[in-house]
Amino acid sequence: MQPDVVVIGGGVSGLTAAVDLSSHGFSVLLVEQKQYCGGRTHSFIHKETGDEVDNGQHLMMGCYRSTLKFLTTIGALSAVTIQKNLSVAFLHSERGLFRLQAVSLPAPLHVLVGLLRLKSLTFLQRLSLLRVGVALLFARPDDDTQLQSLTVSEWLAQLNQPEVNKTYLWDILAIGTLNDSPSVVSAALFVKVLRSAFLGRRVNSSMVIPKRGLSTVLVDPAVNFLTQKKSAVLTNTSVDRVVIKEGSVVGVVLNSGETVSTRAVISAVPYFDAPRIFREGTQLSELQSSRNFVSSAIVTVHLWFDKGFVGEEFVALLDSPIHWVFNKSKMYGRREGEISYLSLVISGAANIVEREKEEIVALAISELSRFYPRCADATLIHTLVIKEKRATFSPRVGVERFRPSHTTAVKNLFLAGDWTDTKLPATIEGAAQSGYACSALARRVLRNARDDRHL
Repeated sequence: MQPDVVVIGGGVSGLTAAVDLSSHGFSVLLVEQKQYCGGRTHSFIHKETGDEVDNGQHLMMGCYRSTLKFLTTIGALSAVTIQKNLSVAFLHSERGLFRLQAVSLPAPLHVLVGLLRLKSLTFLQRLSLLRVGVALLFARPDDDTQLQSLTVSEWLAQLNQPEVNKTYLWDILAIGTLNDSPSVVSAALFVKVLRSAFLGRRVNSSMVIPKRGLSTVLVDPAVNFLTQKKSAVLTNTSVDRVVIKEGSVVGVVLNSGETVSTRAVISAVPYFDAPRIFREGTQLSELQSSRNFVSSAIVTVHLWFDKGFVGEEFVALLDSPIHWVFNKSKMYGRREGEISYLSLVISGAANIVEREKEEIVALAISELSRFYPRCADATLIHTLVIKEKRATFSPRVGVERFRPSHTTAVKNLFLAGDWTDTKLPATIEGAAQSGYACSALARRVLRNARDDRHL
């Protein structure tokens, strides 16, 4: 076995890099230490119900161009629904349901009109949203050092956003996209997210909703694509170390003791795991900065009831420790009258993740009952709590300077992952972008090496 490239890690970034390399005719060995690929986009079958359960709920957006390219390449674009126009529901326990609904106008007017119609805010509060819109038009988040020094809360305060605007809109979006408190996360990254979603093409703001579990949508088709291209995927296998000689990777040593020779390596493992596979002397100072990263937790509460009481596919809860409710029954196209399957998500869950699972379920049921009185008429059948203590890195102010580039001091060794310098928070899109970037770098090195041999 002597592949052109070894990709270490079978999450979205590793799968994207491997698929792109294979689609360009290069042989790939993808090595994943777990028994399955997917990383944080893995799903499994719930034994009692037969439902596909995601280890973490993800929504995508129309601005996720790398992700949509990946889905198209592996033949899985039909496994998601792309909204015609942005539509996000917000629910208040007393005031009822509100909806941010974009209209059929060119961007950014489609979202602007939708914001001005958002009934959860008064007319004057909606007008104050225009200050954010103007700021987004002229913002340069990759270059503005002042913006990079601000938290989301500080940035919104500078734009004179009322507290209700923060509570009922901006904080929800910030926590959902950056997975930590607006009081600590980077305003520059939040601005980058908002500009990507609200500016540019109208479809950018549309939500992309998986019709099935994430393994079915993102992972299994990618693995099938790789095997059809005569690349190899090894699961339940880890890399003990990367062998580097004279400034170049020459191979990797697997936990079986086997050494695999290769012409390039892409490391697509999390920041907290990357230093393990590299020994001293490899000059990878890029990995030393990973000690400056702080993890942020996500808790997902999966609940099954004998009847349904949630009408929306997904909804943000206002003034609640539960941030989002995903109606998986509706997302998966289940018929009315069948068992109702809900996933409740708590992002930035540092104050929740250490609680006992029974306490978390009780909190979830209490909140559902507060927002949906009909919950009292439904019988809880099954529960499952999934805690991802290191779900993402926390994109705090100043962390950008520690995010490594995709290149390293080793000319044929590259770093992928949503924690690398993608200029995005820890998202599926950031992971996919990094995979494509590393694939392009590896292909360039391989082609240059081939051209040198022909001289």
